[in-house]
Amino acid sequence: MEEKESEEGIGPQDAISEEIASTTAELVAPEDGIKQPQSHESVAPINSYQIKPNLQERFKELSVKDILKEVQQSILGGKNYENDNVKKWTIKIANDVNEKIKDLEMKRYKHIVQVILGERKGQGVKSGMRCLWDCEVDGYTSEIFMNDTIFCVTTVFAVYLY
Repeated sequence: MEEKESEEGIGPQDAISEEIASTTAELVAPEDGIKQPQSHESVAPINSYQIKPNLQERFKELSVKDILKEVQQSILGGKNYENDNVKKWTIKIANDVNEKIKDLEMKRYKHIVQVILGERKGQGVKSGMRCLWDCEVDGYTSEIFMNDTIFCVTTVFAVYLY
């Protein structure tokens, strides 16, 4: 009969592993030598760490591409190439893109903004990049702006921090 009473009202949720039980026994020190009941708050959390981002937290290429188009058009739209203003425009584009990407709140992503701006005279431009990253979670996107006198290539790289 004692066995029946001890089994009643006990379910799988009441089970505690030996490791957690020994940890909690160390955390709660009895003041008067009598063991006191322990609550779930005194149990040390089990380590859990998310290695890769879930779908909602991944790099948002389309949103970033829209930001690039908007910033390039707002700063360079209707302007002609002026050598004195190139540095100012490049810095402004990079800073504006950086601030707007922060508003997207992509957790644990570090992003890098690269702006290449030059005068359009019918010449060709070649550019190359090399990165070491995880193709499953890291990414990049770029946007090209061109008018009669200016070309601008803005690229954003997003690297997930493990």
